[in-house]
Amino acid sequence: MEESNKKPIMIGVIVVCIAVVGIITYSSLSGGGGVDGISEGEMTWVKCNNPNCKAEYQMGLKAYFKYMEEHANPMAPTTPPLICKECSESSAYRAEKCENPDCGIVFIEGSSGLETFADRCPKCKQSATEESRKRRKAAKEAGQ
Repeated sequence: MEESNKKPIMIGVIVVCIAVVGIITYSSLSGGGGVDGISEGEMTWVKCNNPNCKAEYQMGLKAYFKYMEEHANPMAPTTPPLICKECSESSAYRAEKCENPDCGIVFIEGSSGLETFADRCPKCKQSATEESRKRRKAAKEAGQ
């Protein structure tokens, strides 16, 4: 094939690939139902960062994301605080509960100072995400 014919064909292939990626991305983002696709029973942990309160409680995941949709600033580097149901201050953040049965503390995501995993416990240093990845890697290696 001549060099002059290759260029338009390559451009056409690139345009088609970009269009396919765009369609897949759009359908995956809009097809899940967004916040409305979250069931009412799904919960998330919340912890108040007010030193005089430090309340820990669960709230509906759907309610959490609806609050974020209404209050988040897309230009801000962090999520906005929730209004704590105990002290009524804007000082509550989404949290994790350590899955280590010997620990079990509730902590604000990413607060361990060890930013390898947002769910790393600041007390016992365990991360459920890290443990899950180790199990998958071991299973994969055992299957080879």
